[in-house]
Amino acid sequence: MGDAANTKAAGRAGERGSTGHTAAGRVARLGMLLGVALALYAVESALPSPFPFLRIGLANIATLIALITLGFADALAITVLRVIVASLVVGTFLGPGFGLAMAGGVAGAVGMGLAARFALPPLSVVGVSVVGAVLHNLAQLGVLSWFYTGPGPALRLLPVALLVSAATGLATGLIALFALEKLGLIRR
Repeated sequence: MGDAANTKAAGRAGERGSTGHTAAGRVARLGMLLGVALALYAVESALPSPFPFLRIGLANIATLIALITLGFADALAITVLRVIVASLVVGTFLGPGFGLAMAGGVAGAVGMGLAARFALPPLSVVGVSVVGAVLHNLAQLGVLSWFYTGPGPALRLLPVALLVSAATGLATGLIALFALEKLGLIRR
């Protein structure tokens, strides 16, 4: 991972951080990654799904890239803003879907942040992605259980949710790794 995993953004406008990035450049990268996350969300929303709650999590690719290149706070900001903007566009803001998306997104981003901080290496970008996907689904099942269904239905979904999250975390992690390598942001 090298320097890319330890990238720090600049603090004040015009000030250069340890990687030479200005605050304006950081904001531009945040905006670009938020746009990518929203575009990936839109693409994924158009894909057929056997269940309404079963999603690949393509937007998390942008979150993972932000985490590796900009840091945890920026990755979390992209996650929260993506959930808010997407829910406003599709009309689910402050509804059940919004609560599930926000809980899952924040838990996944925090999990990825912790994994990147304390387990990268030995975990790779792909491993960090799997951690995020698993925690995303666990948080959503927790919210589902607590507010809507009780523990029974959520526990019945748990094995499938864990398998699906491992597979989707692997897929999105591999895509993020490929993008990071092609952009020259990390080397294997």
